[in-house]
Amino acid sequence: MRKFGAMLLLAAVVLATPSHATAQDDAEAGAVAAVQALFDAMAARDGDAIRNLLTEGANFVATAETADGVQVRESTGQEFAASIGQPGPALLERLWDPHVMIEGPIAVVWTPYDFHVDGQFSHCGIDAVSLVHSADGWKISSIAYTRETEGCEPSPLGPPGG
Repeated sequence: MRKFGAMLLLAAVVLATPSHATAQDDAEAGAVAAVQALFDAMAARDGDAIRNLLTEGANFVATAETADGVQVRESTGQEFAASIGQPGPALLERLWDPHVMIEGPIAVVWTPYDFHVDGQFSHCGIDAVSLVHSADGWKISSIAYTRETEGCEPSPLGPPGG
């Protein structure tokens, strides 16, 4: 009888584990999907869609290393949405190999990216995207990113459109 009870307990633990892993996997996929939705809205140059993906106080911080040190450029989410929402060249930002950390209603997506303007490589770097989970799903509260124009590893996604 003890063996049966132990086996039953082991089966319950094994059956319980995948549902937790699935919930975590779903949350991670949702956080990455929110980042991808931002990139899609940028490609569409849709300022309203960008605003809908951000928390009200979202901010963006771009960094670039120069001979004079690190340059930092900051903007609000509203400024970013207004800028990208204007007519202009085609934009394409791509991510791969995202690392996601989630604790309760907050998440961070850390991912390499490349950026193309009118089909031409512009820059690459790392995006560090902070998100907050709300009744409306994952919302981006901030993005800090590096901006590198040289020394970029080739994207595992290959060339755009390829």
